[in-house]
Amino acid sequence: MKKISLVFIMALCTFIYSSQVIAETILVGGYKFPPFVEKDDQQKVFGITIDLIKAMNIFQKKIKFKFISTSAKRRYLDFDKIKFDIIMFEDIKWGWKSKPIEASKGILKGGEVFITKSKSSKNQSYFNSLKNKKLAVILGYHYAFAKFNADEKFLRNNFNIQFSTNHKGNIMKVLIERADISIVTLSYLKKFLKDNPDKKSKLMISTKLDQVYNHTILLRKKSKFSKNEMDKLLTKMVKAGALSRLWKKYGIE
Repeated sequence: MKKISLVFIMALCTFIYSSQVIAETILVGGYKFPPFVEKDDQQKVFGITIDLIKAMNIFQKKIKFKFISTSAKRRYLDFDKIKFDIIMFEDIKWGWKSKPIEASKGILKGGEVFITKSKSSKNQSYFNSLKNKKLAVILGYHYAFAKFNADEKFLRNNFNIQFSTNHKGNIMKVLIERADISIVTLSYLKKFLKDNPDKKSKLMISTKLDQVYNHTILLRKKSKFSKNEMDKLLTKMVKAGALSRLWKKYGIE
């Protein structure tokens, strides 16, 4: 009887320990960056990042990934304060090089284009110079035209610039001519035009890109979930078709 009780207790301890390991959580930071992170009118978060986290929790059981909100400008400070250990759909050149961080394998290529209100007097040469043009940009974002310097003072001193945290709002500023040019991610612009097909003829989109980037997942060095583990997980998900299904859901090629 004592032997049976001992076996039962050992099995129970093993189960409890295993449950604790499975339940270990890593926080994934994210900021408003359509279509990767978006918020509805009730401030509920949704988007590709949220769906990817759910899929990652299905494809492995070692870690529970959980989303936590930050902002484009505040994300570096929150990382330093260890409010999160992972951030998705980032490029390490966006201000991360000095941080104790590693990048996963590339998961998605992206880019940003210039847009302006369409007029017969304009052609692609309109985008050749930003001098004396009012620009609408997202606060905290890194742009190639500014040599990836996101400092507000630098941008105000060198460009005629308006800051916003609203991607749709920046497009609308261009349409009502409160701004001459805005820089928009291709993924968001495609979604915007799909939802608002009447706006397509009213916008002129640059054929040149402000930047092309390689989206990765950035992980804190010595994290509970290593870069190698993340790469293996992503490879597993690619082979299973999970990532391609996710891109297709959001209309991304």
